[in-house]
Amino acid sequence: MRLVPLCKGRSYINVTVLLLILIGIITVFYTKGDLLAHSSTEDRANTTANPRFASSPYVYYTLKQTSGFVLARAPKGANGQPLGVPQPVAQFSDDFGLAESDAVLSMQLSPDGRFLAINATRDHGEQVWVFDTQRMILSLTPRFVLGNFLHWLPGAASHTFLYRPMFPMGPQAPMDGNGWNPGLWEVDAATGAHRNIDIHVPSAYLVDAVPSPDGTRILYSTSAGLGMGSDTWMMHSDGSGLTHLFNIPGGAQSIAGLFSWSPDGTTIAYERLSNSPTPFLPAGLWVMNSRGELQRRLADTDGGHGFAPTWSPDGHRLAYVVRTNLGDHRADLSMQALQSAIAVVDVPTGKSSVVASYTQTSMQINANPQWSSDGASITFTAFNPINRVLGGTPRYWSILIEGQQAQPQVVPLTPEILHVVAVE
Repeated sequence: MRLVPLCKGRSYINVTVLLLILIGIITVFYTKGDLLAHSSTEDRANTTANPRFASSPYVYYTLKQTSGFVLARAPKGANGQPLGVPQPVAQFSDDFGLAESDAVLSMQLSPDGRFLAINATRDHGEQVWVFDTQRMILSLTPRFVLGNFLHWLPGAASHTFLYRPMFPMGPQAPMDGNGWNPGLWEVDAATGAHRNIDIHVPSAYLVDAVPSPDGTRILYSTSAGLGMGSDTWMMHSDGSGLTHLFNIPGGAQSIAGLFSWSPDGTTIAYERLSNSPTPFLPAGLWVMNSRGELQRRLADTDGGHGFAPTWSPDGHRLAYVVRTNLGDHRADLSMQALQSAIAVVDVPTGKSSVVASYTQTSMQINANPQWSSDGASITFTAFNPINRVLGGTPRYWSILIEGQQAQPQVVPLTPEILHVVAVE
């Protein structure tokens, strides 16, 4: 199985448990071998609208330049699209972005809009950069640790995030007790301080962890490796009250991940991803109640490329990414061969339809659907596979969702944006 950086497409790996782990499940843009990251499962507790539209007056980007990766931003429009060309605000240090193995897997703003978490990977592993949007400072947080960002904790003033610690880096690495025995960390973006939550298995087994909209519970899944299936758990936010919700035995589509809580916290959407060394096999979109009961399969999704489903503000519909070239087995092995479309499913009835594809945008990848506050439209990004040297050229589009239209109206919101590697 290959959980793709779920956020950026990323090239994640999964050759062992170590990779199985790696998913920050963070929504992701894939393109021809390169990636675009986008956040889709963030901070739903703070607003019924897309949190990206409410938490910051800017849209943030990582751009590819000759000097390496640069963080940039542009003013944000009413539909979450950029108003103008992104302007650089910070340079990544240590020549990050010069090597082909360097990648940004996901970017997410904190609920208070004060910090931007950037999940990045290099040839030695993943680390998280945090950009202070007020002080305009970009730094590794937490320091001296390899690991990856999962999700921000909800709350209008929150800038604490869930983090999967993987390996200490030298004697200055933060330890718990007398040794390295981490579980799931809550990290304060302002100070870098962390609190360890015991998840009763090594952090390397962690697949995904997502807080409930009210912040009182954390849902997470674990897997011991290829062929071992997965287990899904619920606990209180302080780590108490651990409950085992369900097990999926090893086999096809047996890794639970990409969890997405409904706005009212009563229903959870998630994907059952393939537990296979073939990285990009299709997955199944499922829903269940908050106790892990009433499990129901809704649709096929893209799967391994890591695009998470997103709820409409009223909690009745889900927008998701569906692969449109299932017969092309090159796309099972290469993100560059992916062809995808935006689909919407009515959760009560299970009726689904494709609402935006290559036919409308003339672009190979249509992904990262984000609902408007009234649920009447969806903003998404369309792009062709990214050039590793120059970056990608994504373009923002809007879908007007009205009734049961056979062909929803799809309109461009921006021209193509140049040199993009990742998008918040």
